[in-house]
Amino acid sequence: MLKNAILSATSASADRILAHRRHLHLHPEPSYQETATGRYVSQALADMGIAHSTGWCAKRGAAGIVAEIPGREPSTRRVALRADMDALPIQEIDRPHASSVPGWMHACGHDAHTACLLGAAEVLSATRDAWTGTVQLIFQPGEECLPGGASLMVAEGALSADAPTGGPGAGATPVDAIVGQHVYPQLDAGIVGFRSGPYMAAADEILIRIVGKGGHAALPHRTADPVIAAAHVLTALQTVVSRSCNPTQPAVLTFGKIAGGHVRNVIPDEVILDGTLRTYDEATADTLRATIHRVAESTAAALGCRAEVDLAIGYPPVVNAPELTARCRKQAEALLGADKVVDLPMRMTGEDFSFYQKVVPGCFYRLGTGGEGRGCRAGLHTAEFDIDEAALHTGTAMMAWLAATEHEG
Repeated sequence: MLKNAILSATSASADRILAHRRHLHLHPEPSYQETATGRYVSQALADMGIAHSTGWCAKRGAAGIVAEIPGREPSTRRVALRADMDALPIQEIDRPHASSVPGWMHACGHDAHTACLLGAAEVLSATRDAWTGTVQLIFQPGEECLPGGASLMVAEGALSADAPTGGPGAGATPVDAIVGQHVYPQLDAGIVGFRSGPYMAAADEILIRIVGKGGHAALPHRTADPVIAAAHVLTALQTVVSRSCNPTQPAVLTFGKIAGGHVRNVIPDEVILDGTLRTYDEATADTLRATIHRVAESTAAALGCRAEVDLAIGYPPVVNAPELTARCRKQAEALLGADKVVDLPMRMTGEDFSFYQKVVPGCFYRLGTGGEGRGCRAGLHTAEFDIDEAALHTGTAMMAWLAATEHEG
């Protein structure tokens, strides 16, 4: 029985999966600099005898990898599984398995994603006589920052059927579907969550430079104070969503960084506002982008300054293909039990998995990693974040199981 074979192979691989996660957690690398990580993954695949190509996103200094595992009747259907590999610029708290790289850690669980996909590769390879079709594995760099490693992988042909052997530039028929998972500390280890249709928001990056005329703090009448202008611009921008967006459309505009000035008695020449816009609807996004420009520029001008708005359009929204997601959820219940599968709410965070979904049907689900250990309930992108490593078994089995059973769909 395929289910028993998958679970048995996952248990047999448990020590190696844990070792993968611990190694990757110890050696995090920034976005588009995942060269050592890429070498590690490539060697692990080679040790398993799994065909793969390297050199993906090499022009950005990264080391993406695409691999394939054929089952019985390999030409019948091809499903891709994806894991991201980059880390975040966060100093991890002190603990025995903490990052060895000062100022960098896997605070978003990409080490677990990669470890689970390596585990799934081992499980699928061991059970290849029990399922049909071919599984394509995508180890992706640069999820954490624009332009998004997924967009580069897609542009270079990573979804093409000949990508694992042809390398970057492949252009044959694309895979039939793609599945990805992401750690989720709000759910206990052993539980997974799904949402069909729109799930995660589009994410734009906004940098506003307020340019004025600096001078002595005691002589403000001789300046065009960008600090005051920035304060008014920031306040005025809080009306953008509430007064320009249809109340039925989810949207968030947040500025998390303000930078300007060096000392208390000098008015600076400029102030920088750095923020993000999150939306689900393209028409809403277009309206809000235009409104941000208008409000920032007119408000700054009213105070004798100039606003230069640099708005980088980021990741599209994550929209899970309904039919694929329904099948994945049904198979998750078959593997774990209906009580271990939950519905997810929409969320305003972003994910570059959406670039794959613009090409082929995709399902992006959540892997529960919450537990009682230190940091296992902490939020993503925090120094305290950690996972209950029991989730590695669930994540590995789920990825292998969904790929193997999707060939039956």
